[in-house]
This record gives sequence, structure tokens and C-alpha cells, in this order.
Amino acid sequence: MYPYQKAQVSFKKIEEIGQEGQNSKVYRVHDEYLDAEMVIKEVEKNDNFSAADYFSEARTLYRSSHPYVVQVSYACEDAKKIYVASPYYKNGSLKRLMSTRFLTTKEIIRYSTHILNGLHNVHSKGLIHFDIKPDNVLISNRNEALLADFGLTKVMDKEGVAKQPKLYVKQFPPEVFGNRECEFDNRFDIYQVGLTMYRMCVGDQAFDEQFSVYQTGPQFGQDVISGKFPDREAYPLHIPTKLQRTINKCLKVNPGDRFGSAIEVVNALADIDGSILHWEYKPTETHQVWESNVDGVTKTISVCNERKSKAYRKTGSSEPRRITAYCKDDITDTDIIRFLNDEKEMRKK
Repeated sequence: MYPYQKAQVSFKKIEEIGQEGQNSKVYRVHDEYLDAEMVIKEVEKNDNFSAADYFSEARTLYRSSHPYVVQVSYACEDAKKIYVASPYYKNGSLKRLMSTRFLTTKEIIRYSTHILNGLHNVHSKGLIHFDIKPDNVLISNRNEALLADFGLTKVMDKEGVAKQPKLYVKQFPPEVFGNRECEFDNRFDIYQVGLTMYRMCVGDQAFDEQFSVYQTGPQFGQDVISGKFPDREAYPLHIPTKLQRTINKCLKVNPGDRFGSAIEVVNALADIDGSILHWEYKPTETHQVWESNVDGVTKTISVCNERKSKAYRKTGSSEPRRITAYCKDDITDTDIIRFLNDEKEMRKK
């Protein structure tokens, strides 16, 4: 009795903040009627226009309603374009945050847990994301990590697999290579979330340097399949062994050796604890530097390329005091790890 009705929206573009594919752009806008800043993904209609194809991402996001998944506010179209609106997050993406500094282990675990909980919800809806990377994780105004960009997401069949031939090269799991059918299960996402966690640990500069050595696809594929990429030995010293093991299990070459679900990964992260969680890595061209600030106490260790170290402890506004046991002419990695872990030892010095 009641047909679909067409209604107007009204928004003003403030700035372009991204481009997704040849026919789509992303803008920060002001919605006139809601009096709110939002993000609009704008998609040009082409000659083979299919409303179902263009609105599929919006529908997927809407079905995946969850605190750690970016929500769709509305979707609409005009004669030339379609528009998908979502909230604007001023903090931007996880990748943008990673470009400013190294994350502490506490932050890595916190953001990873958010992403994994969002991913668990996606999988529970019978979907595979297929494009998990730091660019596609947004940081909310409450400092929570939200899984975003469902443009490549596909529905699993009754066997729990989905076909997706369009993939992001840097995040290729080993099973992509030689897979002519392009069919994958949810452990594809487990690998990609593990690689995202890995990038949070080592930093995107180090990750990009690893990737930049490959001149050809086959060369890259060979190292992914053999487990040489990414380098599982490249973790900075402040990354706890259990976190390394958890990430490396996500990155197993054989999908059957990975965690079977996102919740299993969350459980593996649950009991990682201790003072080492609070260290921020601040490397320079000539020094490795770690600094933590907990309860008004700042601790620092600096190691130059010649392996000479200096360690300090500072309480409040007092002058820094040397931690003599860790000021050495030839400090070892074992010594550094002991310093980063052993809070009681540091309090004695």
C-alpha cells in the first residue's frame, strides 16, 4: 500500500580525505539537517550501474552493527552518484596514528582487542572482511579502534568459504598464491589481523622497508609462502614474547595452524601484563630509546649504535637519577629486556 518514497539530504563538502578506487572518493562534510560533521563516500555511477552492487557495502556495514565496527548513518543516491554516510572521527585511522609514533604494547593489545571483537561479530554474521589493514581501522573519539571499509567483504557459503579475487597486495596471506579459485575461509582475516598487529609492533616504516625489497610478485610470493615475509625476528625488544607468539600464530603459513577464530586471539592476549606494557619506543638514527611514564615516574633507557647505554629514573619534578646497573659500555639485548621487564630491580637502583 505504501511505495518507497524519495527524500533529499543536504550536505556541504569540507575536504576530500581519501580516494577508494577509480570511481569513488571520501569527503568530510557538514550535514545541514543533522548539523553534524560526517564522512561521505561518494561513488560515480558507471554504464553498468547496479544499485545492489553499489549499496552492498552500506548494507554489509548496517548488518554488522557492533561497538567496534564503523556504523552507516544513511545511504542515498541521485542521478549521477550514490552516497554512503558514516560518523566522522577526528582522530583518523590507525595508520595515521602509527605514522606519528610507536604504540606502547598496552595500546597494541587494546586496539587489537577492539578490532578482533569487531571481526568476531563480522564472522558471526557469515561475512569475511578481506581487507583488514591499519588504513581500514578508525580511532573513535573515545579512543577505540573501529573496523571499517567493507568494500571487499563477501558472504560465506554453507562450507564457510567465500570467493574474492580483488585483494590488497601487502596483506596477501600465503594461501592467495596459486589459488585460482580465489576461495578462502575466515582464517584469511586472521592472517590479516595478525599482520596489522605486527605492523603496530614494528612500525610501518620498518614494514615498508621489508616490502620495498621485492621487485616482482613471484619473489614476494615465494617469501610469503616460505614464512620469510614479514620478518618474524624484527620485533623491537619491548614487545613481550607472548604477544610475539600470538601474532606469529596468526601469521602461520598453513591456515590450519592459525587461530580458528578472532575470539581465540583475544583470549591469547588476555593475560599479557606487567610494566613492559607501558614502554614507548623512540628510535633515532643513532640511538634506540625506550621511555615509560607510570604514576608520575618516568624511566628511560638509551642505547647508541656502539651499544653504550644510559638509564634514568625521574619522579615528578625532581632531577633524573642514573640507574647505574644499566649504564654500560656494551649492553646486551638480554640486559635491555631485563630492564624493561624488571620494575622491582629498577626501584632498588
